Amino acid sequence: MKREGFSATGMRRTELLASFAELEGKFSDSLGWAKVQEQAFEDLRQSFMATIEQQLKRAAGQLPKAHPAHGQITAFIELMRSTKDEWNAKVAGREKGVRFQEDFDDSLLVFVNGKVKSGKSSFGNYMAWGHTDPTAALKQQVDSAYVPEFFSHEKTGVQGGDEAGEARSRREFRVGAIEATSTIQGFRLPGLTWVDSPGLHSMNAENGELAKAYVGHADLILYTMKSDAPGRESDMSEIQQLVGKEKKIVLLLTGSDDVEEDVAPDGLSLVKKVVMKDAARSGRQVDYVRKVLEDACGAELAAGIDIVPVSARYAQLHAGDEARLAESGVGALFGTLHRIACSEGVRIKQRTPIVNLHHFLKACHADLAPYQALIAGFRQPLHDAKGRADKRLNTIVHAAQGELQGFIDQYFERFEAGRHEAGLDAQLAAFRKDLNAQMQEIAKTHLAAVFEDMMSGFATAIADSYQDSGLLRLPDFEVKKVTEQIPRVKSGTRGRNSVIGSALLGTLGFFLGGPAGAGIGASIGGALGGASGDSASTSFSEIEVTVGDNLQEIRLQALRQAQQALDTGIRDAAGALWRSVEQEVDGLLDALAATIGQFDTRLQALVAVIEQKQETL
Repeated sequence: MKREGFSATGMRRTELLASFAELEGKFSDSLGWAKVQEQAFEDLRQSFMATIEQQLKRAAGQLPKAHPAHGQITAFIELMRSTKDEWNAKVAGREKGVRFQEDFDDSLLVFVNGKVKSGKSSFGNYMAWGHTDPTAALKQQVDSAYVPEFFSHEKTGVQGGDEAGEARSRREFRVGAIEATSTIQGFRLPGLTWVDSPGLHSMNAENGELAKAYVGHADLILYTMKSDAPGRESDMSEIQQLVGKEKKIVLLLTGSDDVEEDVAPDGLSLVKKVVMKDAARSGRQVDYVRKVLEDACGAELAAGIDIVPVSARYAQLHAGDEARLAESGVGALFGTLHRIACSEGVRIKQRTPIVNLHHFLKACHADLAPYQALIAGFRQPLHDAKGRADKRLNTIVHAAQGELQGFIDQYFERFEAGRHEAGLDAQLAAFRKDLNAQMQEIAKTHLAAVFEDMMSGFATAIADSYQDSGLLRLPDFEVKKVTEQIPRVKSGTRGRNSVIGSALLGTLGFFLGGPAGAGIGASIGGALGGASGDSASTSFSEIEVTVGDNLQEIRLQALRQAQQALDTGIRDAAGALWRSVEQEVDGLLDALAATIGQFDTRLQALVAVIEQKQETL
């Protein structure tokens, strides 16, 4: 059954406007619920950014610049700042769009989008007045129920476009200029808000960016595409992005007419007349655009986009002819808009702010990925630095041991030069103290080549490794002595012969066996000599003879123990430093991961609430 005034080929403009007016009272407050959820996100976001910033500033203040993790901390701080700026810009853009929506919450917000010179403003004038370039007289003839209320919103600073507030003051959209529109402008009728926007892919990028800032807040998008160049890749890219935001789209192939020459009524001259493109040609264009849409968006999503060839110029030339109006495609477009408004209008209006918020929060959630990637890669520079230090450690130990040997050798040369028994033990005690101090200094000096400013707090660890460590246990200085017996013989014939024997064999014994051999030789010689002489008595006296000391033994033992202690101390201290570094990084990472994880969990919960709400609409 047909609706009154509705034909099989479409409907008239006034009929469409009347259907929107009937819906006006059905558009309840669609923004209220979304605004509550948005405030919940904003509170969550502010808390998250403040906590992260505090943690990173504290870490940056604690870690020296040479710390392997310092670069990651700096990168994290810069990422936080850029993300904060990015989020602030997104929030500001969303708030701007929401305020725009609030002004038109009682109507279906139809946004006309498309390239420069694709017929947007002309078609907007036709929708408002029934004419693409209305005169003042024509405006006076319009029924008061259908007189549009024009408005002008945000404007770019581009020169040559419409003036500030021009649409509102002139009550129409400028047409004909190279870039007629540089303002978000439109008109209102009961139940309908029509928005005309600057052209995309403009010579002035600022115009296109302004259009993109607002198009996402539309309930329904009419995307205009010139019929003489339909289905361009640049257009498909824009439509693909809109489809990804779950926008309802109707694609208009504008200018679907031709200008032909015909013989004038007088039969003598030629006149130009506007004719619609033939059905076969127009059908091929629709099929082509449909195919390109399917390639760009997929068959399922492309199926939800209506494609309508239209000519507003042809429609206004034949305003009183229903058949010609149907040929223009405008009637079919009005019928499509009527169907969408009546079957989906209220649902679209209710879903738009919730869907927009859902996509906004998903985009914010995606912004967490760089944070998580930085945390995942945080330990890599630390691991690399440790690997480089480990490779240099053997070289460092050998160099340190060589320096320590030079110190010990110089010290013992002074001992050799002034060697004496008295006070040498005290000098050795001083040597042990100086050796400990020198070992500490050598270790710090050589490790500093690897760790540089990371040596902060490391000197204490080195000192603790050597001070009173007991690693160096040197023997006390000893002078080695032996006791010699000197014989004394009483006179007698045996005694004389005995002395001779003792002298001869004693001398031989000394050369053969040293002092001990001399004693043995003398004893034997004395016994043999005494056998040929008179009996005599022999007595002995003892003396001590110095034969050497253990100073060189002490030097070698000091060198061996000190070098071993230095090797152990350097390696242990390096390991302790790296453990300290890793603990610092772990503490930071754990805190950051906990903060990000908590924010992620709460954000996901908020997204889930919104998704549940979407399912009910």
